[in-house]
Amino acid sequence: MTGLIKEEILTTIKKKRFIALALIAFIGAIVSAILTKNDYWNDLTYYFSVKDYMFMVFNPLISFALIISVYRKQYTRTSILQVEDRGAKRSSGVIARAVSGTVIIIAAYAIMAALILLPGLILGAHNTPAQTCELLLKTALDCAASIAVYIASLFWLYLFAFPIVPALVSLLFLLGIPCFFRYINLYFSAYYQITGAIVPKVTCDIVFTDIVLSNFRPLFLLFYVLQLAVPFLLTLLVFKLKKLKPVKEKKKKKSKNADDEAPSEVQISKV
Repeated sequence: MTGLIKEEILTTIKKKRFIALALIAFIGAIVSAILTKNDYWNDLTYYFSVKDYMFMVFNPLISFALIISVYRKQYTRTSILQVEDRGAKRSSGVIARAVSGTVIIIAAYAIMAALILLPGLILGAHNTPAQTCELLLKTALDCAASIAVYIASLFWLYLFAFPIVPALVSLLFLLGIPCFFRYINLYFSAYYQITGAIVPKVTCDIVFTDIVLSNFRPLFLLFYVLQLAVPFLLTLLVFKLKKLKPVKEKKKKKSKNADDEAPSEVQISKV
């Protein structure tokens, strides 16, 4: 299991697409801080600038980068062969992929937390301890939301063996649905609370608001656990039912035709 997890982590973070998108996400945080400094600089502008950048850019971009980097050609076939070559169960492959993605997400948000603190100190935002704690709490809960969305996206990746649908699911859950409530101003509505039972980002935003307002509700933690567990169990089931398809016959026919054509070419040269 440990070997599978290490293999998955190294395979994913070595992808050029992941490196490029992760660098854009991290550099963008620094650029955002500098632009905020040049515009109008104080503790509140930096506080809201960080929250907006996390919401609009960092969260969806890191999730998208991870999904398209976890994907590989012939996804189902390579996933099955990976565990079979190691003599492991298929469930081990799903667990390894879920754990490795979780580790990568935690590492990315840990770097982002440092990028929140350092520019604020260097550029002189002078955030209060309460504001700093809230920013770090928001980062931690956004990390938790990204993990749950990644687990849910894995289900669609195993189901379709193609990255478009899971990538769209991650963008919808981390950006699309939260944006809908944010810009239509339906916060604290019944619809928002119901959505919090389904969408991890909304759930974590509700938990953040509850903690800040000293109105913590354990029910939403239960929703979050279900948002992790249900897609993960469905992923195990889907991968278990997947079959290892034989190599397509077209390739075999091509190779046979090539063998048949070779003698005729020799005969032509003799003539």
